[in-house]
This record gives sequence, structure tokens and C-alpha cells, in this order.
Amino acid sequence: MKGDPVRTRTFSEIVNKEDPRIEAVGCIDEANAFIGLAKVKSEGETREILKEIQRKMFKAGSEVVGGRLKITEEDLNEILEIIRELEGTVEYPKRFIILERDELTSLLSVARSVVRRAERSVVSLYNRGLVSLTLVEWLNKLSYLLYLLILKELNGQFEEI
Repeated sequence: MKGDPVRTRTFSEIVNKEDPRIEAVGCIDEANAFIGLAKVKSEGETREILKEIQRKMFKAGSEVVGGRLKITEEDLNEILEIIRELEGTVEYPKRFIILERDELTSLLSVARSVVRRAERSVVSLYNRGLVSLTLVEWLNKLSYLLYLLILKELNGQFEEI
């Protein structure tokens, strides 16, 4: 296995790097990297939310490759609570808008796109019985949470289409 360019190890087995689980965990890792970039460019509440999300992303990745850590109903409820709080404070656009105004909103936008790709990969795994529906739901809500954080950072200053 050492130095094998086409295979990698999950928690329980050696698989080909084109295995859908490896693709999904790669998407989760990539999303986590962009979330981390956004975190270091953010402040206050946004930074704290992103810091906590990064911790949860490791649970998501673990679940995908058969690890003992998994996204739980409690994790889903936590993200739903953050969403409820933000929904009451952000201004929603009335038309399509450009989400990327500055470095932070651009990073959040990229993170959101990569999370959506990760969600699509994880749906495929869910349909094969390899991950929980809770993980799929959590990723779905995470992309919405990132959208809300973009709106929060835009603070009502929208570039409408």
C-alpha cells in the first residue's frame, strides 16, 4: 500500500481512489478548507460559527469513510438553530444578486458551492446505504447556512441582477 498512487485506506479497507467514498470525502475536505479560509478572514459571530462548522466537517468526513465519528441528530439540530437565529436577522434580496462583494463573501460563496458538490456525492452514498440521511440533511442545511452568512456579511448591500 505504501506509495500506491491508485489506492488509499479508509478506516476499514483499502479502496481505489476513484471509489465514490473517496470522491465524497475529498469534496468535504475541500469544503472544509474553504470554510477555514473564510474563517480566518472573518470576525465575531461569523468566525465562531465557521470554527464550529469546521469541527463538524471532520465528523462528516469520518462518516463517509466508515469512521466512528458521525453527524448526529444533535449536530443537525444545532445547525438548524443557528439558521433560525440568522434568518431573523438578515435582509433577503428581492431579486437575484451577486453574492461575492469582497474576499470574505467570495470565500463563503466558494465554500457553499463545494458543500453543494459534497452533498451531491453524499446523496449517491446514501442511495447505496453507505451513509445516514442525517449527514445528507446536515450538508444541505450547511449550504443554506453559508448563504445566510453571505447575506449577513453583505448587510443589505446587494448588487442585483
